[in-house]
Amino acid sequence: MALWELLLSLSFHCWLASCASLSEEGPAGPLDWLLSDKGPFHHSQEYTDFVERNRQGFSTRYKIYREFGRWKVNNLAVERRDFLDSPLPLTPEFVRNIRLLGRRPSAKLITDNLIKKYGTHFLLSATLGGEEALTIFVDKRKLSKKAEVSDYTSNSTAVTLEALHQLAASYFIDRESTLRKLHHLQIASTAIKVTETRTGPLGCSNYDNLDSVSSVLVQSPENKVHLQGLQVILPDYLRHTFVQAALGYIACNGEGDFVCRDSDCWCKCDPKFPECNCPYMDIQAMQESLLRISESWEFLYKEFKESDEFKAFLTRLPQNFYLNTSAIHHLWLLDGMFQRRYEMLESSMKGLFKRAQRVVYKLFSLSKRCQKQPLINLPRE
Repeated sequence: MALWELLLSLSFHCWLASCASLSEEGPAGPLDWLLSDKGPFHHSQEYTDFVERNRQGFSTRYKIYREFGRWKVNNLAVERRDFLDSPLPLTPEFVRNIRLLGRRPSAKLITDNLIKKYGTHFLLSATLGGEEALTIFVDKRKLSKKAEVSDYTSNSTAVTLEALHQLAASYFIDRESTLRKLHHLQIASTAIKVTETRTGPLGCSNYDNLDSVSSVLVQSPENKVHLQGLQVILPDYLRHTFVQAALGYIACNGEGDFVCRDSDCWCKCDPKFPECNCPYMDIQAMQESLLRISESWEFLYKEFKESDEFKAFLTRLPQNFYLNTSAIHHLWLLDGMFQRRYEMLESSMKGLFKRAQRVVYKLFSLSKRCQKQPLINLPRE
């Protein structure tokens, strides 16, 4: 039987050979690396939680939320300046720090004395209010494929995407019951992790003033936060250097100068940070993603070899003499169930291959200026 299994190891994509043809879909964008682990966004709690869950295998996030905008906040000082030509009421400490910079300060001096103290932007307008949100992190590899046994109204421990969508949709209708069912699934299954967030004033309750409740900034498309670069309130001779310093602070973590040339941008690293262009955390995350894809590839192939269709096909083959390729192909064409099972495998493999291509593109883009290139291991059939 082992001989036939060897002969019937149908030729799937060879990952290592296929990687040579990645250029067919085009390279990653020149600015993709700027979306790596740089800037204040990557220090936010929401992003940190997502990265941690992703490394645990929860590659998909579903979030349903609603906001309650209660108060519109405007920067009156800027409005007075724009409409009444009134000078901005800057604090004496801020004015003193500007004067101490001199006429030709370096980007580092601006970063240390202005940006690290006051930031790079100031608020023009925003909406204060509250938010309640339900976030579900999903490991799709562990989801059930049998929708009929995972009805979210039952006590079954199986989880399907359809059941999760139905539960998420019912969150604002019956919050207590929905959370109870989700927590039951989370305990009984390792496929999901559930987080609920409720911040600020919820609903339509009345408050005497803004000091009586802890509000949060809400940032839906209807309630955008409007910011303005700090350079607009600086003297003209400081603006260009401030913008350069701000870009280096945000895009390069303050470890180098942000430069662009020929539609490509990167960080000119400070000698103290020679690897400032190499986002190790993101590269590690990409490598872990490839490892999970490899595991899924092996699981699918093993599942195919253990399927009833494959075993039935083997039992129908003659055991007392060899068959050439034409004979095997003829028997293959006569077995419709085996062909459909193989098509399922092929479809899944193609999906994994496309995912691997995207990850490899991203990995090449992130590591192109690293002193040490990452090791890329892809499964080979």
